[in-house]
Amino acid sequence: MTTPLISVIIPVYNAAEFLEECLNSLRLQTYQNLEFICVNDGSTDCSVEILQRFKESDSRFIIINKENGGASSARNLGLKKVKGEYISFVDPDDRVSLSLYKKFIELENKPDIYMFNAVEINKTSNTVYPKYFFNINEWKNHKDTNTIHVFDDCINPFHGIMSACNKIYRAGLIPENPFPEGLNYEEQYFFFLTMFLAKSIKIDFNPMYYFRNNSFSKNTFDLFKITDMIEALIDSKGLSRNYKYALFQHKYKRFAQEYFKTDENLRQEYYEEMRSRLRKYEEEGLDSNICERLTLFGIYKNILNLDYKEFFEKYFQKLL
Repeated sequence: MTTPLISVIIPVYNAAEFLEECLNSLRLQTYQNLEFICVNDGSTDCSVEILQRFKESDSRFIIINKENGGASSARNLGLKKVKGEYISFVDPDDRVSLSLYKKFIELENKPDIYMFNAVEINKTSNTVYPKYFFNINEWKNHKDTNTIHVFDDCINPFHGIMSACNKIYRAGLIPENPFPEGLNYEEQYFFFLTMFLAKSIKIDFNPMYYFRNNSFSKNTFDLFKITDMIEALIDSKGLSRNYKYALFQHKYKRFAQEYFKTDENLRQEYYEEMRSRLRKYEEEGLDSNICERLTLFGIYKNILNLDYKEFFEKYFQKLL
Protein backbone atom coordinates (compact mmCIF):
# COMPACT_ATOMS: atom_id res chain seq x y z
CA MET A 1 0.00 0.00 0.00
CA THR A 2 1.35 3.45 -0.92
CA THR A 3 1.63 6.03 1.81
CA PRO A 4 0.91 9.46 0.32
CA LEU A 5 1.12 12.50 2.56
CA ILE A 6 -2.20 14.00 3.69
CA SER A 7 -2.17 17.66 4.79
CA VAL A 8 -4.72 18.62 7.44
CA ILE A 9 -5.49 22.35 7.78
CA ILE A 10 -6.83 23.58 11.13
CA PRO A 11 -7.78 27.28 11.40
CA VAL A 12 -7.47 28.24 15.08
CA TYR A 13 -9.01 31.27 16.75
CA ASN A 14 -9.60 31.30 20.53
CA ALA A 15 -10.37 27.59 20.48
CA ALA A 16 -8.69 26.54 23.73
CA GLU A 17 -11.77 24.85 25.22
CA PHE A 18 -11.82 21.96 22.73
CA LEU A 19 -8.51 22.33 20.90
CA GLU A 20 -6.65 19.53 22.71
CA GLU A 21 -9.45 17.08 21.98
CA CYS A 22 -9.33 18.07 18.31
CA LEU A 23 -5.54 17.78 18.01
CA ASN A 24 -5.45 14.46 19.85
CA SER A 25 -7.94 13.00 17.37
CA LEU A 26 -5.40 13.93 14.67
CA ARG A 27 -2.23 12.94 16.51
CA LEU A 28 -3.58 9.47 17.28
CA GLN A 29 -4.67 8.62 13.74
CA THR A 30 -4.03 5.02 12.72
CA TYR A 31 -2.55 6.37 9.48
CA GLN A 32 0.63 8.25 10.27
CA ASN A 33 1.84 10.02 7.11
CA LEU A 34 0.13 13.29 7.94
CA GLU A 35 1.06 16.91 8.41
CA PHE A 36 -1.04 19.25 10.52
CA ILE A 37 -1.05 22.87 9.35
CA CYS A 38 -2.33 24.82 12.37
CA VAL A 39 -3.04 28.42 11.36
CA ASN A 40 -3.30 30.58 14.46
CA ASP A 41 -5.63 33.37 13.36
CA GLY A 42 -4.64 35.95 16.00
CA SER A 43 -5.89 34.02 19.04
CA THR A 44 -5.90 35.91 22.35
CA ASP A 45 -6.54 32.90 24.62
CA CYS A 46 -4.12 30.06 25.36
CA SER A 47 -4.64 28.33 21.99
CA VAL A 48 -1.08 29.18 20.94
CA GLU A 49 0.37 27.50 24.02
CA ILE A 50 -1.63 24.36 23.30
CA LEU A 51 -0.43 24.33 19.69
CA GLN A 52 3.16 24.81 20.81
CA ARG A 53 2.92 21.89 23.22
CA PHE A 54 1.71 19.58 20.46
CA LYS A 55 4.42 20.81 18.10
CA GLU A 56 7.13 20.07 20.67
CA SER A 57 5.96 16.49 21.12
CA ASP A 58 5.10 15.75 17.46
CA SER A 59 7.01 17.25 14.53
CA ARG A 60 4.03 16.73 12.22
CA PHE A 61 2.39 19.80 13.79
CA ILE A 62 3.26 23.04 11.98
CA ILE A 63 2.20 26.40 13.42
CA ILE A 64 1.57 29.46 11.26
CA ASN A 65 0.78 32.71 13.09
CA LYS A 66 -1.16 35.51 11.43
CA GLU A 67 -3.28 38.50 12.34
CA ASN A 68 -6.98 37.79 12.78
CA GLY A 69 -8.71 37.66 9.41
CA GLY A 70 -11.29 34.91 9.73
CA ALA A 71 -11.42 31.21 8.92
CA SER A 72 -11.32 31.78 5.15
CA SER A 73 -8.06 33.70 5.26
CA ALA A 74 -6.60 31.09 7.63
CA ARG A 75 -7.56 28.22 5.34
CA ASN A 76 -6.31 30.04 2.24
CA LEU A 77 -2.97 30.65 3.93
CA GLY A 78 -2.78 27.03 5.07
CA LEU A 79 -3.36 25.87 1.49
CA LYS A 80 -0.25 27.79 0.42
CA LYS A 81 1.88 25.81 2.88
CA VAL A 82 0.68 22.24 2.31
CA LYS A 83 2.97 19.56 0.91
CA GLY A 84 0.47 16.70 0.79
CA GLU A 85 -1.06 14.92 -2.15
CA TYR A 86 -4.42 15.12 -0.38
CA ILE A 87 -5.97 17.83 1.79
CA SER A 88 -8.40 17.76 4.69
CA PHE A 89 -9.94 20.57 6.77
CA VAL A 90 -10.75 20.21 10.48
CA ASP A 91 -12.22 22.93 12.70
CA PRO A 92 -10.54 23.32 16.11
CA ASP A 93 -13.59 22.53 18.24
CA ASP A 94 -14.41 19.33 16.33
CA ARG A 95 -12.82 15.91 16.17
CA VAL A 96 -12.44 13.10 13.64
CA SER A 97 -12.60 9.31 13.78
CA LEU A 98 -9.18 7.85 14.57
CA SER A 99 -9.37 5.64 11.49
CA LEU A 100 -10.53 8.32 9.04
CA TYR A 101 -7.34 8.78 7.04
CA LYS A 102 -6.44 5.09 7.05
CA LYS A 103 -9.87 4.28 5.64
CA PHE A 104 -9.29 6.79 2.86
CA ILE A 105 -5.80 5.54 2.05
CA GLU A 106 -7.08 1.96 1.80
CA LEU A 107 -9.46 2.91 -1.04
CA GLU A 108 -8.30 1.12 -4.17
CA ASN A 109 -9.16 4.02 -6.47
CA LYS A 110 -8.85 7.33 -4.68
CA PRO A 111 -11.34 9.94 -5.93
CA ASP A 112 -10.95 13.69 -6.31
CA ILE A 113 -13.26 14.07 -3.30
CA TYR A 114 -13.94 11.53 -0.58
CA MET A 115 -17.10 12.62 1.26
CA PHE A 116 -18.16 11.13 4.59
CA ASN A 117 -20.86 11.98 7.06
CA ALA A 118 -20.72 13.97 10.27
CA VAL A 119 -22.74 14.07 13.46
CA GLU A 120 -23.17 16.70 16.15
CA ILE A 121 -21.57 16.67 19.61
CA ASN A 122 -23.64 18.28 22.34
CA LYS A 123 -21.43 20.88 24.03
CA THR A 124 -22.87 20.34 27.48
CA SER A 125 -23.17 16.55 27.72
CA ASN A 126 -20.51 15.70 25.08
CA THR A 127 -22.90 13.10 23.68
CA VAL A 128 -23.31 12.55 19.94
CA TYR A 129 -26.56 13.34 18.12
CA PRO A 130 -27.43 11.73 14.75
CA LYS A 131 -27.60 15.04 12.88
CA TYR A 132 -26.12 13.93 9.58
CA PHE A 133 -24.54 16.38 7.13
CA PHE A 134 -26.14 14.72 4.11
CA ASN A 135 -28.70 12.08 3.15
CA ILE A 136 -27.26 9.17 1.15
CA ASN A 137 -30.62 8.70 -0.61
CA GLU A 138 -30.08 11.97 -2.45
CA TRP A 139 -27.27 10.44 -4.52
CA LYS A 140 -28.07 8.19 -7.50
CA ASN A 141 -26.84 4.58 -7.37
CA HIS A 142 -25.82 5.01 -3.74
CA LYS A 143 -26.64 1.39 -2.84
CA ASP A 144 -23.57 0.19 -4.71
CA THR A 145 -20.75 1.05 -2.31
CA ASN A 146 -18.23 0.94 -5.15
CA THR A 147 -19.96 3.67 -7.15
CA ILE A 148 -17.82 6.61 -8.15
CA HIS A 149 -20.06 9.65 -8.49
CA VAL A 150 -19.99 13.01 -10.19
CA PHE A 151 -21.84 15.97 -8.74
CA ASP A 152 -24.60 15.63 -11.32
CA ASP A 153 -25.62 12.44 -9.46
CA CYS A 154 -26.75 14.55 -6.50
CA ILE A 155 -30.53 14.83 -6.69
CA ASN A 156 -30.77 17.75 -4.24
CA PRO A 157 -27.47 19.68 -4.43
CA PHE A 158 -28.50 22.41 -1.96
CA HIS A 159 -29.67 20.08 0.78
CA GLY A 160 -27.64 19.30 3.87
CA ILE A 161 -24.68 21.10 5.40
CA MET A 162 -22.19 22.39 2.84
CA SER A 163 -19.07 21.96 4.92
CA ALA A 164 -15.46 21.76 3.81
CA CYS A 165 -14.65 19.52 6.77
CA ASN A 166 -16.41 16.25 5.93
CA LYS A 167 -14.28 15.63 2.86
CA ILE A 168 -10.76 14.75 1.74
CA TYR A 169 -9.65 16.46 -1.48
CA ARG A 170 -7.02 15.71 -4.09
CA ALA A 171 -4.66 18.66 -3.68
CA GLY A 172 -4.57 19.48 -7.39
CA LEU A 173 -8.34 19.94 -7.41
CA ILE A 174 -8.35 23.04 -5.19
CA PRO A 175 -7.61 26.36 -6.93
CA GLU A 176 -5.72 29.24 -5.32
CA ASN A 177 -7.57 31.20 -2.60
CA PRO A 178 -10.80 29.19 -2.95
CA PHE A 179 -12.44 30.52 0.23
CA PRO A 180 -14.01 34.00 -0.15
CA GLU A 181 -12.37 36.15 2.52
CA GLY A 182 -14.23 38.63 4.68
CA LEU A 183 -17.56 36.86 4.21
CA ASN A 184 -19.60 34.42 6.26
CA TYR A 185 -21.16 31.33 4.60
CA GLU A 186 -17.92 30.97 2.62
CA GLU A 187 -18.02 27.16 2.80
CA GLN A 188 -21.17 27.13 0.65
CA TYR A 189 -19.22 28.65 -2.22
CA PHE A 190 -16.24 26.34 -1.67
CA PHE A 191 -18.62 23.36 -1.71
CA PHE A 192 -19.92 24.13 -5.21
CA LEU A 193 -16.54 25.25 -6.52
CA THR A 194 -14.87 21.94 -5.65
CA MET A 195 -17.85 19.72 -6.45
CA PHE A 196 -18.07 21.14 -9.98
CA LEU A 197 -14.32 20.60 -10.48
CA ALA A 198 -14.32 17.01 -9.21
CA LYS A 199 -14.39 14.26 -11.83
CA SER A 200 -14.82 11.55 -9.20
CA ILE A 201 -16.60 11.63 -5.82
CA LYS A 202 -16.67 8.72 -3.40
CA ILE A 203 -19.43 8.78 -0.78
CA ASP A 204 -19.40 7.13 2.63
CA PHE A 205 -22.57 7.59 4.67
CA ASN A 206 -20.81 6.57 7.90
CA PRO A 207 -20.10 9.48 10.26
CA MET A 208 -16.38 10.06 10.71
CA TYR A 209 -16.46 13.74 11.63
CA TYR A 210 -17.88 15.04 14.91
CA PHE A 211 -18.78 18.72 15.09
CA ARG A 212 -20.01 21.21 17.65
CA ASN A 213 -22.67 23.60 16.41
CA ASN A 214 -21.41 27.02 17.41
CA SER A 215 -23.76 29.95 17.71
CA PHE A 216 -21.89 33.12 17.01
CA SER A 217 -22.86 36.52 15.77
CA LYS A 218 -22.41 36.85 12.02
CA ASN A 219 -23.40 39.17 9.25
CA THR A 220 -26.38 37.39 7.74
CA PHE A 221 -26.37 39.83 4.80
CA ASP A 222 -23.26 37.97 3.58
CA LEU A 223 -25.56 35.11 2.58
CA PHE A 224 -26.90 37.24 -0.27
CA LYS A 225 -23.37 37.87 -1.58
CA ILE A 226 -22.33 34.22 -1.31
CA THR A 227 -25.52 33.09 -3.05
CA ASP A 228 -24.81 35.56 -5.87
CA MET A 229 -21.33 34.04 -6.20
CA ILE A 230 -22.77 30.51 -6.33
CA GLU A 231 -25.32 31.58 -8.94
CA ALA A 232 -22.56 33.16 -11.05
CA LEU A 233 -20.52 29.96 -10.73
CA ILE A 234 -23.49 27.85 -11.86
CA ASP A 235 -24.05 30.21 -14.79
CA SER A 236 -20.35 30.02 -15.78
CA LYS A 237 -20.73 26.23 -16.02
CA GLY A 238 -23.74 26.58 -18.31
CA LEU A 239 -25.98 24.92 -15.72
CA SER A 240 -28.47 27.70 -14.93
CA ARG A 241 -31.37 25.84 -16.56
CA ASN A 242 -30.56 22.63 -14.64
CA TYR A 243 -30.37 24.35 -11.27
CA LYS A 244 -32.98 27.11 -11.47
CA TYR A 245 -35.68 25.42 -9.38
CA ALA A 246 -33.26 23.96 -6.86
CA LEU A 247 -31.57 27.35 -6.48
CA PHE A 248 -34.92 29.10 -6.11
CA GLN A 249 -35.97 26.68 -3.38
CA HIS A 250 -32.62 27.06 -1.65
CA LYS A 251 -32.96 30.83 -1.65
CA TYR A 252 -36.37 31.13 -0.05
CA LYS A 253 -35.61 28.43 2.53
CA ARG A 254 -32.11 29.53 3.49
CA PHE A 255 -32.79 33.26 3.34
CA ALA A 256 -35.74 32.72 5.65
CA GLN A 257 -33.74 30.60 8.11
CA GLU A 258 -31.02 33.23 8.40
CA TYR A 259 -33.61 35.98 8.86
CA PHE A 260 -34.23 34.68 12.37
CA LYS A 261 -30.52 34.94 13.18
CA THR A 262 -30.35 38.55 12.04
CA ASP A 263 -29.78 41.29 14.60
CA GLU A 264 -33.15 42.65 15.69
CA ASN A 265 -32.20 46.18 14.62
CA LEU A 266 -31.41 44.97 11.10
CA ARG A 267 -34.28 42.55 10.72
CA GLN A 268 -36.53 44.79 8.65
CA GLU A 269 -33.67 45.72 6.29
CA TYR A 270 -32.75 42.04 5.84
CA TYR A 271 -36.39 41.12 5.20
CA GLU A 272 -36.81 43.77 2.53
CA GLU A 273 -33.61 42.65 0.80
CA MET A 274 -34.80 39.03 0.93
CA ARG A 275 -38.20 39.98 -0.44
CA SER A 276 -36.72 42.10 -3.23
CA ARG A 277 -34.42 39.28 -4.34
CA LEU A 278 -37.14 36.65 -4.31
CA ARG A 279 -39.67 38.85 -6.07
CA LYS A 280 -37.39 38.79 -9.13
CA TYR A 281 -38.30 35.16 -9.61
CA GLU A 282 -41.79 36.25 -10.63
CA GLU A 283 -40.15 37.71 -13.76
CA GLU A 284 -38.06 34.67 -14.68
CA GLY A 285 -40.74 32.47 -16.19
CA LEU A 286 -40.66 29.66 -13.68
CA ASP A 287 -43.37 27.05 -14.16
CA SER A 288 -45.94 27.71 -11.42
CA ASN A 289 -46.97 24.04 -11.34
CA ILE A 290 -43.41 22.98 -10.58
CA CYS A 291 -42.99 25.75 -7.99
CA GLU A 292 -46.12 24.67 -6.14
CA ARG A 293 -44.55 21.25 -5.63
CA LEU A 294 -41.33 22.60 -4.15
CA THR A 295 -40.67 21.92 -0.48
CA LEU A 296 -42.02 24.63 1.85
CA PHE A 297 -43.14 26.77 -1.09
CA GLY A 298 -45.58 28.50 1.26
CA ILE A 299 -42.61 30.30 2.82
CA TYR A 300 -41.98 32.08 -0.48
CA LYS A 301 -45.60 33.20 -0.76
CA ASN A 302 -45.61 34.49 2.79
CA ILE A 303 -42.37 36.43 2.32
CA LEU A 304 -44.09 38.33 -0.47
CA ASN A 305 -47.38 38.83 1.38
CA LEU A 306 -46.49 39.35 5.06
CA ASP A 307 -44.56 42.16 6.65
CA TYR A 308 -41.36 41.32 8.52
CA LYS A 309 -42.98 41.18 11.96
CA GLU A 310 -45.85 38.98 10.81
CA PHE A 311 -43.41 36.60 9.11
CA PHE A 312 -41.28 36.42 12.24
CA GLU A 313 -44.25 35.52 14.43
CA LYS A 314 -45.57 32.94 11.96
CA TYR A 315 -42.32 31.06 11.35
CA PHE A 316 -39.98 31.65 14.29
CA GLN A 317 -40.68 28.33 15.99
CA LYS A 318 -40.86 26.40 12.70
CA LEU A 319 -37.67 27.46 10.94
CA LEU A 320 -35.08 28.37 13.55
